[in-house]
Amino acid sequence: MSIDSFYEYPAGIALSKFLTGLAEEKLYGSRCLECGHRIIPPRAFCVKCLSPKTAYVEVGPEGYVETWTVSDGITWIYVKFPEVDGGLLHILDPASKPMKGLRVKPVFREHRVGSILDIKWFTEMR
Repeated sequence: MSIDSFYEYPAGIALSKFLTGLAEEKLYGSRCLECGHRIIPPRAFCVKCLSPKTAYVEVGPEGYVETWTVSDGITWIYVKFPEVDGGLLHILDPASKPMKGLRVKPVFREHRVGSILDIKWFTEMR
C-alpha cells in the first residue's frame, strides 16, 4: 500500500534568506533588534519577545554536535552554534567519529541551488 501526496512548503522571507545563504556557502540566523536573541535557522520575528524587528546575521561556520544517532548506516547529528539558539539536523562525514561536543563545520557541494542539501555533510574540525 502507498499513499501519494503532493506537499509544498513556502520558505517565506526568513527561510529564503537562509537558503540563499547556503547557495553562497554561508549560514544565516536572525538576531532580534529589541532583545538581542539569536537563532538558526532565522525567523521573521523573535521567538523570545515576539518583536518583528530582526536582522540576519552570519552564524558559524564552526559548530558542535549536541546529539547524534545512526539510522541505516547514516550518522545524523544535531549541530549547535556558540551563542545561538536552535541548530541544524544534518549528516556527519562518514570519516568522522560521532561524539557529543565534537567540533564540526559544513562541507558544501560544488554545485549549490539554495537547498539544505547544498551542505554535503558536517565534518570534524581539525
